[in-house]
Parts: sequence; C-alpha cells; structure tokens
Amino acid sequence: MPRFYKIAEVISEQVLSKLNTELEQRVLARTAELERANEDLEAYAHSVAHDLRAPLRALFGFSKALREDYGDRLDEEGREFTEFIESAAVQMDVLTSDLLEYSKVGGSKMLIDNVDLDEVVERSLTQLESDIAKFAPLIHVDSPLGFVRGHRSTIVQVISNLLANAMKFVSPDVKPEIRISTEMKPGSIRLSVQDNGIGISPEFHSKIFRVFERLHGIETYPGTGIGLAIVRRAVESMDGEFGVESNPGEGSRFWIELPAGEMI
Repeated sequence: MPRFYKIAEVISEQVLSKLNTELEQRVLARTAELERANEDLEAYAHSVAHDLRAPLRALFGFSKALREDYGDRLDEEGREFTEFIESAAVQMDVLTSDLLEYSKVGGSKMLIDNVDLDEVVERSLTQLESDIAKFAPLIHVDSPLGFVRGHRSTIVQVISNLLANAMKFVSPDVKPEIRISTEMKPGSIRLSVQDNGIGISPEFHSKIFRVFERLHGIETYPGTGIGLAIVRRAVESMDGEFGVESNPGEGSRFWIELPAGEMI
C-alpha cells in the first residue's frame, strides 16, 4: 500500500476515534442532565402534592366540623352542600395522590432484581384488603407463577392496580371473579389478570393506558383515570410490555410481560 494511503488511513482512524470520544462525552453529559431534570421534576411533584393536599384536608376537616357542630342550624340543603364539599375534597386528594404516584414511577433509578411473582401477588392482595372486603371477589392464583427481572415494589403497584380495576369494573349484580396466571415466553414471563367484568371495546384498548382516560362516568365507576397509565409507565421503565384482550360483556384479560428471572 502506498505511503500516502497509510497516512490517510491513520488520520481517518484518529478522526473517528476523536469523534467517538466526543459523542460519548456528549451522551454522558446529556444523560446526567436528564437525570438531574428527573430528580428536579420528582422533587417538584412532591412539593406540589404536599402544597395541594394540605389545604384540601383542611377544607374537608372544616366542612365536616361545620356539618357536625352546626348541622342543627343548617337546613337540609345546607347539610347536603357540606357533604358535596367533603366528597369533592376527598376526590381531589385521591387525584393528587395518584398524580404523585405517576410522577414517581420510572423517575428514579430502580434496582432491578430477581422477583418472585407469587410473593408480589400476595403483597398486592394484602394492600387491597379493604377493596377485597368491599367487593368480596373470588380470586384464583395459578401458582407457581415464576420469577421475573424487575423492581419489586413497582411490580406490586402494577399488579395492585390491575386487581383493583378487576374488582371495580363489573356489573352491579355480578360477583367479581379474577384469575391470576402466567405464561412462559422466550426469555420472558407474561402475567395475566383475567376478570368477568364489563369488558372493553377493541377501539379503546390503547386509549385506556393514557393519563386521565376514562370510558365511564365517575358516578358509575369511581376513580381518577391514572391507574392504567401508571401500569404502562412502570412496565416500560422495566423494559417490559403490556396489553389487554377484551370485548364488551366478555370480561378482560390484562397482561404484563417482563424478562424471565432465575428460579430459586
């Protein structure tokens, strides 16, 4: 090879090496910048949630005190108005709490570990004791469910949200029945929560995973419309997938898929 081409080749390698180094430095700097932005956003969300919830609780407390201590001086309409105030304050507090949870999911570095799905399902059911007492569902768990790679408390939250919806979105005369099962996939495990609820039209399957998306009025099925958005954001933050299979009147099967873990 002529000397000229050898020199050109060396120069090209040096230029490429320098460009790669500069690109790596820019990526690292951008990553650090994004991490700081996420930390600032999380701190801001905590601050806003605290600042909003304090006056809401005060509003609820004073309205309740007014009704209890001065109820005999109010007419029926006045007492009804105080109940409306209390109900609205509670609803706003729940919404603020859910927004805070949504902002936290995937915002901080998560410790990815080997997670026992039977254990997290049990923890989810413990968290939902009040809902279970209220709706009295029949819950079937097809153990053993297996192990996945993920963030333990985040998976608990995801499963809790799916179970809460499965209990809530049923016809008034139907007793909720839920089955939790898993299916092995190449390199992953798919966990499903199947119910006998009201079902969802296929055209809404992707829409329901967005923030504040509701298919029913709050007076029919209470909630904030954030639960499934939390599921989506949480699963994506763990490099997983999610979805739903459903038709009106046929129940729903929500699923999440995460990298398979090691059996212990």
